[in-house]
Amino acid sequence: MKNLKYLLSYCLMLFSFSTNAQTLNLIKNDADALISSTNQKKVLAFKEHHIRGSYPVSIAFYKTTHIVFESPIKYFDAGSNRIICDRVEGVDNVLKLKAAQIGIFETNVTVITHDGKYYSFLVSYNESPNKLNITMAAGLNDDFEQQVSDRPEKIVFSDTYYTETEMIHFSKKMIELSNTSKHKIQHIADKIGKVQFKLIQLATKEGKIILCISMKNSSPLDYGLEYMKFYVRDKTKRKKEVSQEIELKPNFVYVEQEGIPDGRKLGDADASFNFVFMMPKFSIGKDKHFEIDIVERDGSRNMNLKVDYETFYYQMNKL
Repeated sequence: MKNLKYLLSYCLMLFSFSTNAQTLNLIKNDADALISSTNQKKVLAFKEHHIRGSYPVSIAFYKTTHIVFESPIKYFDAGSNRIICDRVEGVDNVLKLKAAQIGIFETNVTVITHDGKYYSFLVSYNESPNKLNITMAAGLNDDFEQQVSDRPEKIVFSDTYYTETEMIHFSKKMIELSNTSKHKIQHIADKIGKVQFKLIQLATKEGKIILCISMKNSSPLDYGLEYMKFYVRDKTKRKKEVSQEIELKPNFVYVEQEGIPDGRKLGDADASFNFVFMMPKFSIGKDKHFEIDIVERDGSRNMNLKVDYETFYYQMNKL
């Protein structure tokens, strides 16, 4: 009986070993088949013309790099938070790049513009970049070996899609229109001493508001202009009532200096200037004013121009 027990145990051991060996062989065969299948797998064949190169761009921490595109930017993405990448405020076709930290790194930036063009940039840190203002010129090949252009390029302003040349053309047209007494606004002005600011023209162009303001400094003292700010404000303010105001920011500013020799600057004594501002579309109610605050730098000759409801709507021309 004892011998029979040993015999049965031996047979079970042989059967178990045989079964494990078969299992191992199956696993090995499956692995060999998988390796063979992987080695035979087809790989996509990318040809040279399928690959889009990246333009090399260096950026700094203490300097800002600007890239000008032919068309407004529709999409952009930075590959790392080590860089600051954003559109320039008020301008749709200029991208600004800046290092968010000091140190050697490399990343990428992708840009797609409204005209359907795709741009790729290989961005690296360099505190002394050889290019700070880059123009993606027309006809530039999408090859990383090509160099970007330094020539001036058009600027496209937000919500207008006008180029800088077109904006200057509109501005000059506004000034010409203001020189015609028939269309000139006469009654909206403010004056301190011999310095006067006057709203001389209001116009609209495809929904945008364009205004022309003249400045005449007949005094012997220069007028340093700190800023002009634009608001829609309540016409009247009662006691214990909170006044509401909305600040408006121009999309474009043009300054024409009349008879100013080279070397002189804005606000100099015995000089006249014309300002043209293109504003985003807005309107005012009968209980509102459109107001312009004018502040002197290091001085107190601060002025205010109030445009009433009637002037805003009934003396506005169409360009």
